[in-house]
Amino acid sequence: MAHRHPSKLNAEHVAHPGARRLLKAELANCAECRAQGDADALGDSAVLDSLLHGFVLKRAEQWRNRHSRYPVTLYDLAPPDELRFLDIATREVVRLCVVEGRAGDRVETAGALAELANLTDEERARVLGDLVDGILEDEG
Repeated sequence: MAHRHPSKLNAEHVAHPGARRLLKAELANCAECRAQGDADALGDSAVLDSLLHGFVLKRAEQWRNRHSRYPVTLYDLAPPDELRFLDIATREVVRLCVVEGRAGDRVETAGALAELANLTDEERARVLGDLVDGILEDEG
């Protein structure tokens, strides 16, 4: 990338630098950097895993209630009205994301990453779009 996108990114659950660059490019609405970030995410499972972790932890925080018990899949935490906004491929991936820990602060994504590897490029791109949109929903 030839330039930077300064922004205050609050996505604390997204740790990978490439994933954070993609989110900043999305916030800055830079088409060139978004395209590069998308390509990086779709080609590097570590970037995709970081985005998946960020999405799952953010949504788990939003969707849990006082009766939530762990481990639980993110899909089981999700209100039905929220699921309809996700692409069908994203719903299948979310079924395989397990929220763990006493406070629901850990995520197991191995099954979800394996499922992502089996999707077509078009389906993976739609899942990536849902992940980015979900992480940035209440950002800048």
